[in-house]
Amino acid sequence: MNHAVIKSLAVGTILALAVGACSSSGSGSKPSSKAQATGKPLVVDDTPLSPMTDTFNPYSATSTGHVVTADSLYNEPLFIWNILNPSQPPFDVLATGYSWSNGGKTLTLTVRSGVKWNDGKPFSASDVAFTFNMIRSHPGLDTDGTPVPSGATAPSPTKAVLTFSQSEYTNLFLIGQTYIVPQHIWASVNPATFADPNPVGTGPFMLDKFSPQGFTLKQNPFYWNKAAVRVPEISYPSYSQNFNIVNPLATGQIDLAGNDIANVQGVYLAKDPDNHTYATSAPYYTANNLVSLVFNVTKAPLNDAAVRQAVNYGINRAQLSAQGETGYELPATSTSGLLLPGANSFLQPSLSNNLASGGDPNKVSSILSADGWTKTGGKWTKGGKTISFSIADPIPYSDYYLDAQAIAKQLNALGMNVTVDGIGDPTVWQSDLTNGTFDAAIHWSNQGPGPYYIYDGLLDAKLSAPVGKAAANDLGRWNDPATQAALAQYAGSNDPSVQSAAINKLEGIMNSEAPVAPLLYGAAWWQYSTRNYTGWPSSSNPFMNPSVNSPYLEETVLHLKPVS
Repeated sequence: MNHAVIKSLAVGTILALAVGACSSSGSGSKPSSKAQATGKPLVVDDTPLSPMTDTFNPYSATSTGHVVTADSLYNEPLFIWNILNPSQPPFDVLATGYSWSNGGKTLTLTVRSGVKWNDGKPFSASDVAFTFNMIRSHPGLDTDGTPVPSGATAPSPTKAVLTFSQSEYTNLFLIGQTYIVPQHIWASVNPATFADPNPVGTGPFMLDKFSPQGFTLKQNPFYWNKAAVRVPEISYPSYSQNFNIVNPLATGQIDLAGNDIANVQGVYLAKDPDNHTYATSAPYYTANNLVSLVFNVTKAPLNDAAVRQAVNYGINRAQLSAQGETGYELPATSTSGLLLPGANSFLQPSLSNNLASGGDPNKVSSILSADGWTKTGGKWTKGGKTISFSIADPIPYSDYYLDAQAIAKQLNALGMNVTVDGIGDPTVWQSDLTNGTFDAAIHWSNQGPGPYYIYDGLLDAKLSAPVGKAAANDLGRWNDPATQAALAQYAGSNDPSVQSAAINKLEGIMNSEAPVAPLLYGAAWWQYSTRNYTGWPSSSNPFMNPSVNSPYLEETVLHLKPVS
């Protein structure tokens, strides 16, 4: 997740960047072969995962490298954007330029020359074309919403051409942050099942040591910009629960973390105020994603819009915020699904503050009664069946697990039968979600420069899959022609008024159909120490949105300098 200072983003700005003829470097660094890695190992923790498995496939939602969001440290994308400042040119990574043609249906990429994979073999535009053709040939790879091209070619070693069936101006952000994999390795494997235990990539780091208790990354000797690498080693230790990292974080054993830590001021900042840093104004981590209750709409009774609406209005979000999130994530206030207040300029007035923070039992009764449900023995009943479903979330994600228990208790008091399926291994949970074998789950949304990216990740049926097959996004299997038309309207235009109209349509669908229930404005968890390294993103130098997530982490690490 991203840092606490994320503000509302001007979507028109990122569009202007996307439609422009070419990109320019935002990093200011010149590629160099001179190594400068002289500091101490950098210790990072992003998510509790124990035990770890030696899986580093960037397109597998359950691989260790992907779950702890280390992907871009070894498998780089084409570009990395600072979504704190969408007018800032992207950092050029494996591409150094781009141009649109054919009304936004053709994207030509200038591919960086002189790059090698960490096994010493040359990288070229053929690898870029291969990666996008692989995504097209294997639906369901975890791509974070990258639009699927109709074809990709490499006319030269430094030029890749992607073609799409519709205009994709708006989706340059997602296209550019696609992880590129080596054709000479991946052409002979099934990318959906490939474990990738020893990842071959172009990134500044490569796998060094692995055990179920953690792994370390060492400097890639073939990295194209060695001068930028001042961190010799990165360590990812294994922790089983969020609260297990409190002591090592407080005592300086962890340099960078992205976890929900209760009483972070007392247990972290106060332990070393000279070096420990996090956002200092309430709410302590500014929102950068929408936390929602995702409904599997293929399953009864959640295939009934009235039931979904009733659940949406029945939840006491104030309790989730205060107890599950200890006040660090604020309650969602609108059924629109917009990330507020940052997206207030898009919000329809009729949907402003239409979710009571404490829930609305009377509205629940009104909706269900109108839909033919009656209370029998204190439970809502229709056709001899009750409103019964389970909420699945990982026990190690302690805040989500507490939230799920609170929601079940709240809804049961209103006449439903809701249980909590606590899952010990987050990778098992992620597999259940991608394959559609769940009823409901609390989950975060995609991030990006504007509301489109949240809606696209939650609702785009093109990114989904039938139950039993892996979905890249739209985990709830929402499939609605009006939704698809609105998403296409937004992505295919560079006219702000057309885009605003598309967002308004999506707000209306969220309100009337409730394909997901917005719960909380998700916090940008971010704690770091300046004891061993300086150069972190800050309010005085916001070169990158501070985040433990990939791909943003790569640029942050490349800006770090050892204290000594």
